[in-house]
Amino acid sequence: MPSCRTRQRGFTLIEILVVLVIVGVVLTFATLSVNPSGPGDRLDTESQRLFALAQTAADQAILSGHTVGLEVTEHGYRFIVLHQSGWKPITAGDSPLRPRRLDDDLYIDRLNAQGSHDANNEQAATLSLPVSPIAGPNPADAAEAAAANSDPNDDDRDQALAMPAALFLSSGELLPFTLEMSAKDVDHRFQIVGAPNGDIQRRRIDR
Repeated sequence: MPSCRTRQRGFTLIEILVVLVIVGVVLTFATLSVNPSGPGDRLDTESQRLFALAQTAADQAILSGHTVGLEVTEHGYRFIVLHQSGWKPITAGDSPLRPRRLDDDLYIDRLNAQGSHDANNEQAATLSLPVSPIAGPNPADAAEAAAANSDPNDDDRDQALAMPAALFLSSGELLPFTLEMSAKDVDHRFQIVGAPNGDIQRRRIDR
């Protein structure tokens, strides 16, 4: 009788690489989920988290075909997605891009091209993108925004709202940005720097 041979199929190189990437992402976020106690340790952990999430947002923009923005909030930061109807926040609890809250002694700021703190993304405002409807008013325009919001017939009231602090485009490019994270009574800080070609780096700055 003819013997039957069972063909055994192995894994391809691409399949192995995909698995390794998934394992690496899982291990990264598992490590970041540990809550260190000291402000210096928490600053290091949160800056690593922001760096990893910025890279995830860039990938998400490419995969979804939608521009993704990072918005600095009063107590942390969150990611928003640009749809035809405008900006919408990512709020799903199982998404890595869900809103993040920072401890009260941790701070995050956007730096302008001169390296000073900037509450508004002036470069983003030059694009044909709508202002974020979920952003808070710029500190310098708070009074103007309050007055505008008091008039429901004022169509220009949203112009006083802030633009996202960082924009990740579906083309794989991004608007240059520098986000600085610091902590009270800690002698160093971290900068998350994005280049136009999509490269994102994390830098430690000693005071």
